[in-house]
Amino acid sequence: MGHSAAKKNAASGPYSGLAAAYGFIPNLFQAQDKLPHVVDAEERLIQAVLVSEDSLSRSQKESVLQCVARARENAYCMALYGQTGPIIAREADSTLINFTVKLAKYGPWISASDLAGLRSAGFDQLAILEAVATAALGQMLCTLANGLRPPLDSEGGSPESTVLPEVPLPLDWTEPHAPYLAAQPPLAGDLPAYALLREQLGFVPNLFKLQCLSSSLLEAEVGLLESILFPEDHLTRVQKENILLLLSAANLNTYFVAVHSQVLDALGIPIEQSDRVAEDYHQARLSTEEVNLLDELQKFALPLLPSESGTRGQTPGNAPKKPFNAERLRQIGFTDTQVVEAVAMAALANFLNTLQFGLGAVPDFPPRRVFSPKDLYRFPGKARPTCDAVLSADPDADLVARVQNGESDAFEELVRRHTRRLVGTLGGILGDMDEARDATQEVFLKAFEHMGRFQGRSKFSTWLTSIAINTGTEILRKRRPSESLEEEDDTGFRPLQIQSWAKNPEQMFAASQMDALVRQAVLGLPQKYRVAVLLRDINQFSTEDAAAALNLSVPALKARVLRGRLMLRESLAPHFIRSEKADA
Repeated sequence: MGHSAAKKNAASGPYSGLAAAYGFIPNLFQAQDKLPHVVDAEERLIQAVLVSEDSLSRSQKESVLQCVARARENAYCMALYGQTGPIIAREADSTLINFTVKLAKYGPWISASDLAGLRSAGFDQLAILEAVATAALGQMLCTLANGLRPPLDSEGGSPESTVLPEVPLPLDWTEPHAPYLAAQPPLAGDLPAYALLREQLGFVPNLFKLQCLSSSLLEAEVGLLESILFPEDHLTRVQKENILLLLSAANLNTYFVAVHSQVLDALGIPIEQSDRVAEDYHQARLSTEEVNLLDELQKFALPLLPSESGTRGQTPGNAPKKPFNAERLRQIGFTDTQVVEAVAMAALANFLNTLQFGLGAVPDFPPRRVFSPKDLYRFPGKARPTCDAVLSADPDADLVARVQNGESDAFEELVRRHTRRLVGTLGGILGDMDEARDATQEVFLKAFEHMGRFQGRSKFSTWLTSIAINTGTEILRKRRPSESLEEEDDTGFRPLQIQSWAKNPEQMFAASQMDALVRQAVLGLPQKYRVAVLLRDINQFSTEDAAAALNLSVPALKARVLRGRLMLRESLAPHFIRSEKADA
């Protein structure tokens, strides 16, 4: 990537935190200048992980980072942390280094016994958390360096100064049955990080709950998600979730495959599609561009055991792995900024996967796929292109123009087209179909009176629906002043029943019974989630149209739909999950 930007003033300019941590602004971060908010988040993470000395010392943490860089054979990061050798002044430090090497090279093989070894060497809960977070940071920085290829920093050390201890190849595979850190007492108050996770994911993943020992670390990690994963300025949220899903599968991380499959499902991507991405993304229904993107990003999979057959991004035998090809992505239409963001997403995936390997967080949902060493040998397929969707024009544009030109008869056709949808939307908001029909008449009256103000910046149906939502909300405020689209009335929600539903629920319920169950469950959602689900799933609005109707950003609308679907699925799960006895 181009690195022509001049170095920033280390004392007072942007990224002064990086200057404080390193004494200069490393080229690795200047290579990400196209995404300054991402660099800001990485800077806060480095401050929380490396600079803070709550339990481990700075020198111990730098030794961990050196070992990860050496295990990954990353010359840039070896030089960045090569000014001092690993600190093995005590036997405990030797235990820490051995643990780090195993976590860096064979993360899925980490087990409770490895953490027991750290405890026996005198490391407490917080020290273990810091050690795992530091190793995860090292994996993230190595991934960024592999993708961005910055030149070595003139202020750095030697890339050849670290010698690793010999860590034998793991022979046994142990499935974690409990988190490796002891359970922490519930927090007295809700952390801002937890609130953001609930807003964006619908729940707080177990991995983050395990880290409440260090609120600064937790806030920095969630800030990283907020800066890289949640925005849709460049790559889409679905593309990013697919990147996380792909690399989690390549890293044999059962936990995050379950998380990202569930999030994609709530975003409207069928769970079978996620299964195909995790198993062989070439067989998933992805565009040619998306397949090519994943072709390049799977090269960032963490190095696991070598094999003779080759693996998803792993090194086949002793053959050199093909490097990430940013130019290939540019040639097929990805911008420089999208390429940098894609590399940052891969780095985030490896950071999160390493955290989970080291902490042993148990899945938040029953995993559909449990990974083991046999899954190293996959992805033999070739890309299968699919067509990209094309946005359609507003089908009401001609009728709207006629009404604005004085043809009142054309408005009657608009009423016929949209009455059923508006009644359904208002019925979902108000919970009373008679009241909904009366409100629909009021909506059409308001629309006719203000037709001259409609400028076509959105579809007419979107504009009409926004009037309906405002009308229904006003009726609710008069009826129940405490309920609104803004209030947070379900802060404690966490999905407990997210399981695979029966393939043929119609065999268990008649269609009318199922309709009644779903209708009742939708009406039971808090209003702001109920309206979002109604627009997207019942009225089949596009994400953009639904967001416009609710006057929300697209990410905010997706977050509401995600949470609403999780809540809806939670309430319906007892009716649609087959019992084990029934399946026997």
